[in-house]
Amino acid sequence: MMEHTVYVEKQDSGIATLVLNKPQRRNAIDPGMMEQLAGILESLDQDEAVKVIILKGEGEHFCSGGDLKAGAGTTPTIENSRASLKKYCRVVQIIQQMEKPVIAMVRGYAVGGGMSLALACDLLMASESAKFSSNFLKVGIVPEMGALLFLPQTIGLYRAKELWFTGRVVEAREAWQMGFVNHVFPDAEIEEATMSLAQGLAGMPSLPMKITKRITNSTINQLLNAVMEAELQSSPFCAQTEEHKAYKAALRNNKK
Repeated sequence: MMEHTVYVEKQDSGIATLVLNKPQRRNAIDPGMMEQLAGILESLDQDEAVKVIILKGEGEHFCSGGDLKAGAGTTPTIENSRASLKKYCRVVQIIQQMEKPVIAMVRGYAVGGGMSLALACDLLMASESAKFSSNFLKVGIVPEMGALLFLPQTIGLYRAKELWFTGRVVEAREAWQMGFVNHVFPDAEIEEATMSLAQGLAGMPSLPMKITKRITNSTINQLLNAVMEAELQSSPFCAQTEEHKAYKAALRNNKK
């Protein structure tokens, strides 16, 4: 039986909260988790009672990125690496293509694919403990899940390159100053503040909300498809390099 690493809570007000539920691994994402997330997102998109979606992580962190310890002992090929990455990309495409607004609520780490997942949402709320890093190059792969589009779109190309090339950690206040976080709240207030925003959006006329997202994302989605196809060609090859293999081996040995 597949472990339920994602669950959803619905409210009568039209808000659905989607929770990444692997707190023991800081909600690190894996292909099975992404399949579950995609399925739930598609179901929520068809549910007329749902007006707004909140995406968050269980516990103290949003998402620590791809679970590089998953599948330990196996030898990934380019083909199965590509198949796995497609599942990650599919989640991002669903969020961008669905007409309902999706709010990322970030506490703690949003690293690698976790940061990409947050950037794929329509709005991003962060607690003061939030820490972002698009550290793909340190891991030995290229930025994935639309990061190559979303990050320069929000903060500019040169700042985006700096974050990719260095992999440095950006704390919540700096992220807000850069422009990829909408609001920052104390940790004790982030849940209430995010829910208040979601309730406000749920109370807005739904049709113009849907049309606005559809129009504003129409050009983005064309670019996103091209960027993700490039990811699917490039990242699986990087995963075969000795640098990436060495990083994973060190991680398994708890050296990183």
